[in-house]
Amino acid sequence: MRKNENELVAKIIDDPVFSWVMEQDDNCCKLLQAILPELNITRVEFETQKRLKFHPEKRGTIPDILAYDQKGRVYDIELQVLQNKFLAQRIRYYFSMIDQNLLMSGGKYRDLPETYVIFILPNDPYDQDEKYYEFAFQQLKRKNPLVLDTKQHAIILNASGSIGEVTPRLQGFFDLIHDKISTKDEFIEKLNREVKKFGTDPGRRKELMDYQMRLDDEREFGKEQAEISAIQKLIKMARQFKASDDFILKQLIEDYGDDFSKAELQEFIKKNK
Repeated sequence: MRKNENELVAKIIDDPVFSWVMEQDDNCCKLLQAILPELNITRVEFETQKRLKFHPEKRGTIPDILAYDQKGRVYDIELQVLQNKFLAQRIRYYFSMIDQNLLMSGGKYRDLPETYVIFILPNDPYDQDEKYYEFAFQQLKRKNPLVLDTKQHAIILNASGSIGEVTPRLQGFFDLIHDKISTKDEFIEKLNREVKKFGTDPGRRKELMDYQMRLDDEREFGKEQAEISAIQKLIKMARQFKASDDFILKQLIEDYGDDFSKAELQEFIKKNK
């Protein structure tokens, strides 16, 4: 059931809220400092929701935050609500689009900068309970593998993790994702105030309502696709046991009759002979 506008509560993990909050003051810079304190980032320039697309017939991508620090390093920060089983492929694609953007601006291979694609997720995509995952290219089949230094860093942050060390400020941001303020950090408190400010602005609430409707549609589509896949597997298994169409239909109605009509289930059986 969709929420009406009066039931909406703005959260930092909501795409339009995150983009707007990161545009304020030096919030983007401070978040990057919290994620990568070892880089000594002092200043960033950034764009939110910048479309990267280089051909009208090819798929484009829109990073949540595309930032550049004082040393020319590039950061793509993505805050995701829904888990994506093709997360690795998506990261690969983001790297490729960023590189194309840099090269089409007149750069050369040797000038490609250090690039970080950072995904912040509310839950663990690997079920290892770690807070911070970082990946790089390494040589295979070697005891002491060589690293292929492409200057690309894929970082996945798990806001629900309990293993590993992150900065107190990043932990505060993780807690904010889960609607908790567990620190007196002025930056986290400021982010929380700005999230609430977004939620009380009438124009912004309309933007949030549109976003929530799109998100609900994506969730519903994902659920429907999973059910269709399960139905197809059930039909295939039943066929192996020489079950009749009437028997298969009866089972499908019992299991999926609330979500699909009898005619739709009959069509599944017909298409999966």
